[in-house]
Amino acid sequence: RPTGQAIFQLFQYVNVVLLELPDGRIQRSLDRSLTPEQRRILQGLGLDESIYV
Repeated sequence: RPTGQAIFQLFQYVNVVLLELPDGRIQRSLDRSLTPEQRRILQGLGLDESIYV
């Protein structure tokens, strides 16, 4: 049962990279894969890493 503060600390270094494509569109991606712990927290919230992209 992690606290809200502990959950926020787990996600504080998640970085979203914005790439501008040749056609002008912006593509979002993570700079690295989420850890298993981060994925487990998101799954418990009914979410997945697509919330970042």
